[in-house]
Amino acid sequence: MSAELQTGVAYALLAGFLWGLTPLLLKRAIKYTNVSNATVVEQHVAVALLAGLAAHQGEISAVDFTGQAFWAFFLAGAVGASFGKVFYYRGIDKVGASKATSVKNSSPLLTAILAMGFLGEDVNGFIVTGILAIILGIAVLTQTQESGGRSVDRLQYYLFPLIAAMCFGINPIFKKIGMDAANAPVLGALITQTTALVFMIFLGKFMGLKPKWERMPAKALMLLTLSGATEAFGSLFTFFALGYGPAALLSPIWRISPLITFALARFTLRGVEVVTFRDGVAAGLIVFGVFVLSHG
Repeated sequence: MSAELQTGVAYALLAGFLWGLTPLLLKRAIKYTNVSNATVVEQHVAVALLAGLAAHQGEISAVDFTGQAFWAFFLAGAVGASFGKVFYYRGIDKVGASKATSVKNSSPLLTAILAMGFLGEDVNGFIVTGILAIILGIAVLTQTQESGGRSVDRLQYYLFPLIAAMCFGINPIFKKIGMDAANAPVLGALITQTTALVFMIFLGKFMGLKPKWERMPAKALMLLTLSGATEAFGSLFTFFALGYGPAALLSPIWRISPLITFALARFTLRGVEVVTFRDGVAAGLIVFGVFVLSHG
C-alpha cells in the first residue's frame, strides 16, 4: 500500500471512530428531547464548526456555484447528510444506536456497485467477499426479537436504517466526484452539511422532522454539541480520505463505526437500550466485511 493510500486509510479510520461516537451521544440526548429537535440542533452545531474552519482557511471565498464540485457536494448533502441522516436518526430512536448503525453501514454494498459503474473503479474478489459478509451480518442482526420473545416485522422494524443505508451508499460517489473536480475538503464538508441543514429547515415536514421551539435541557444541549462536533469532523475526514484514494476502497473503511458503537454501547447506554451478544456478532460480521473490502 502506497504512503498516499495509507494517509487516506488513516483519515477514513478517524472518520469511522468519530461516527461511532455520534449515535451514542445522540441516543443519550434523546432522553431529554425528541429526535427532530436533536437532529436540527446537531446539524446547526456541525455547520457552525465547519463554517468557522472554512473561514479560517479562506476557502469560503473560493465557492463556485456553477462548478461541478459545488453541485457534487450539494448532492452529497441532499442525499446523505439530510435524508440519510434523518432516516438514520429515526432508526436510532426505533431500534437503538448499535442496531441502526450496523444496518446503516451496509451502504458500501451500493457504493461499490456505483463506483464501478460511474467512477470506473474495479470490483474484485475481496470486494465480493466483503459484500457477502455484510449481507450475512445484516441477516443475523434482523433476527432481533422484541422483549417477551415476539418476533417483529423485520422490514418495518429496520425500514428507516435500511433507507439510510441506501442514501449513505450514494453519498461517497458524489463526494468523490466533487473532490476530483476541486480538492477542497473543508469546503466540501461545509457545503454538504449546509445543504443538509437547509433541507431540514425547509423540507423537514416531508422528511418526518417536526422540531418544536422549546427550551432544551442543558444536558441535552451539551450532548448534542458534542454529537455535532463528531459529525462535523467525521464528515471532514471522509473528504480528506477521498482525496487520497478510490471511493470503493476508502468509504467502507469509515464503516468501522458499528464496532465502536457496539463496544461502547454496553457501558454508556445501560438503562437506555439493550445490546445483545447477537448484535455483537452481527456488528463483527459487518466490520469484517468492510475490512475485506478495504483490501480490495
